[in-house]
Amino acid sequence: MRRLAALLVLLATPAVAQEQLRGTWRGSYVCAQGHTALALTIEPDKPGTFSAFFHFEAPSDNPGVPTGCYEMQGRFDPTTRQMVLNQRRWVLKPPNYVMVDLSGQLSPGGDRIEGQVHGPFCATFQVDRAPGPPAAEACRRGEPVISLR
Repeated sequence: MRRLAALLVLLATPAVAQEQLRGTWRGSYVCAQGHTALALTIEPDKPGTFSAFFHFEAPSDNPGVPTGCYEMQGRFDPTTRQMVLNQRRWVLKPPNYVMVDLSGQLSPGGDRIEGQVHGPFCATFQVDRAPGPPAAEACRRGEPVISLR
């Protein structure tokens, strides 16, 4: 009976850990255009994978950045707390912009994700768990996520 209970806990762990990612995360990243505000909306899919929505816009210190957003697909390893997000499809594409991929790590407290942006002239990103509605709907309507500023 103890072995069965232990097995059930091990099987449930990825799904439970993956739930830690659900929600809206807000922060910023740096690429060729400079400092850029970022909102990630993450929804778990099947165990170990999730879909995400990457929404970017101008922060107060870089007002020339346009608003844009696209869908992503990701993987999460609960043992290492590492995640990888890969670009999928534009929803709102500004002229001369390209989609980027992300790789990062969930903090031990589960309240921050930080890591690398994989794209031309890109560096790092960091996002913190944020209350409020998902950024996905605002971007689909072409609206900025004011709370990013």
